[in-house]
Amino acid sequence: MQQNEPTHYVIPDGEGNEFKFAERLRYESPRSSKTYIFLEPVGADYDEAEEVDIFVYELEEYGEGDDDFNLVPIAEDDAETWDEIEEVFNTLEDELD
Repeated sequence: MQQNEPTHYVIPDGEGNEFKFAERLRYESPRSSKTYIFLEPVGADYDEAEEVDIFVYELEEYGEGDDDFNLVPIAEDDAETWDEIEEVFNTLEDELD
């Protein structure tokens, strides 16, 4: 079975440096009805790494196009959302193992 290539995004930091990420998962929360995107960094620094951080953002859509959205950081003190995201991610990891 052939897997689809992940969607890639280039995201600049505050200093104008650009970083490439692959979309790992989109998840719509039944609790909040918000959509979250799980992004994994890609590139030479990450390809051989044993562990790679996954970045999770809320998707805030503002138009009809595939790219019409903003990435909104999740508040660090939003424990309920982080618990839900962690559970989803751990389930995904278990399924991939």
